[in-house]
Parts: sequence; C-alpha cells; structure tokens
Amino acid sequence: MAPPAPVPQPIADCTQHGIFPTGVVNHGILPDAPLAPGYPQMVCTSPPPFEASEFAIHFFFFFAGAAAVLAAIPWAIYAGIKKDNWIPIFVVAGGFFTSLSEPMLDFLGHLRWARNLPIAFTNFGIDVPMLIPPCYAAFFGLEAYFVYFMLKKGITVKQAIAVFAVGGVTDAIMETMGLNLNIYEYYGLQPYTLFKFPYWWGFINGAAIFTVGFLHWYFVPRLKGAQHLWQVTFGPAGMMMLYFTAGWPHILGLNSTLPEWMKYVLTTITMVLCVLAVKLMASFAAIDTPTHNWTFLRMFYYRALTPGARVKLDAKMAAEAQAKYGKSATPVAV
Repeated sequence: MAPPAPVPQPIADCTQHGIFPTGVVNHGILPDAPLAPGYPQMVCTSPPPFEASEFAIHFFFFFAGAAAVLAAIPWAIYAGIKKDNWIPIFVVAGGFFTSLSEPMLDFLGHLRWARNLPIAFTNFGIDVPMLIPPCYAAFFGLEAYFVYFMLKKGITVKQAIAVFAVGGVTDAIMETMGLNLNIYEYYGLQPYTLFKFPYWWGFINGAAIFTVGFLHWYFVPRLKGAQHLWQVTFGPAGMMMLYFTAGWPHILGLNSTLPEWMKYVLTTITMVLCVLAVKLMASFAAIDTPTHNWTFLRMFYYRALTPGARVKLDAKMAAEAQAKYGKSATPVAV
C-alpha cells in the first residue's frame, strides 16, 4: 500500500497572499491561478491580487516624482537656453531612461504593483506603472544632479556620506508613503523592514543615486560637443554599477533557500558595501577641509530653496566654516 501523500505546507518565504507548493495562488479575490512556468517558489507572479484606491493612484503619481519633475523642467530648459547648461536636461532624460531597469529590480528584489495601476510597460513578467518613469526622473535625474552639484561645489568625504544619506532617506519617505497607500508591496522575507519599507533599499538606492551623480562629476568636464549625449546613459549605467557591485550578496540571498538568519547577514553586508562604495567614490572627488558648514538637515532642505535663499544659506555656512576651519569657500557655478 502506497504511503499517504504529504500535506502541502505554505511557503512562508513568498507572500502574505499564500503560494503553495502545488503552484496555485489562493488569494481569495481572483480565481485561483497557476504560477508562471519556471518561477522559483520565492517569486510571486504579477499582477497581484490587491488594488489601490483612485485617490492613492493619483496622489502618489505626483508625490513619487511627477510634481518635482514638472516643476524642474522649466528650470532645466532655462538653464540650457540662457546659461548654456544642458546638464539638467540630460540628467532628467537619463532618469527616464533608467526607469527601464525597474522590472528587473522588482523581480530580483520581490516587489509587486497593485493590479489596477495605469501601466507604462511590461518586462520580466511585471507590469510597471506610469508613475515609475517620472519617479526615476526625479531620483536618478534631479537627485543625482544634486549629488553632482554638491561634489562640484566641494564637500568632504564625511559630507558626501551625508549627501548619500539624504538620497536614501528621501527614498524611504517616498516609498513608505506608497507602500502604506497600497500602491505596491515588498513580499516575502525583507530584512530591516519598518512601516512596510525594507531599509536596505534606502541604502542601495541612495548609493546608486550617488553613483550617477559621481559619474557626472567625473565625466562631464571631459566631454566635448556631441559627447555630452553620453550623459543620458549615466543613469542606467551608474545604477547597475552600484546594484551589482554592492547588492549582489542581498540579491543572491533573497532568491535562495538559505535560512533567514543568513539572509539578514547577506543584506547587512550589502548595506555596508553601499556605504563603502560611496566612501570610495567620495575619496576621489572630496576636498580635505570643509568650505561650508553642512549638516544633514541643511542638505535636506537646501534642494527646495529658491536661488536667493541658497545664496544666503551658502554665505552663512561659508562664514561658519571659515570660523571653524579657517578656509574660505570659492563660488562655483553649476
């Protein structure tokens, strides 16, 4: 007599919606649907069973980056036409271009979008919503430009770490809002999660943004004429350089059957590598003595100041640095 068949047990590493070894998703909203052929047990299919409210969809579209990009485009055009500074246009265009990487990161990092979002494109079996291209234009365009601006202005390694932290915290604020509005989810085991946001993403996104800004700092002075078009590629290139330089321990661990404690160890290693990568890049670009008395909070709100307010704050920080370190700042046009 044949032994009884084993009772299927839920795979806790996948999702709150319940994927079972039988390959059937039982989410209680849509009819049960089979997993895509070849999907590993820790990867959930897209679209998921949950939806976002109409208010959340429209609000988060602007909150996640569209509002900042729409406000910045006139400035970018003005900088190009009036000041012959086309870098803002290139970085925003590069940010849009970088958004093509999103489905790969969603697949590897275990993220799914609400099933009723307007779709921009599909890849890796994942529907990427319309909010993502302007979101990337804001973070890997405008935020990366801020990194370039600060490096060109002159900051120390310690201050560069603060710039990286500003990008990571801004990402955390934006994502925490979207996650709690049910726009998307991180499923399965996600180390260092608080209010639904896994903070390892803040580390790697902040470091990736810094990398894009660093590439602009290094290459822009060396580009001539039509070569400046290469700036559009700095976004996707910089993002992937950092993700697979620092992110590989976490990505490999998350998509493995390793025990939970080992996945936490690998994620911690990735977070440390992100900081070390920023320090390494900063060591090439940084100055030795501060010319401005920057703090994290000043960096955070400096991005939103008007030109006149920036001039006043610059003068105040330069005077403080002069009194503290004995070195005056040299104005830099960026």
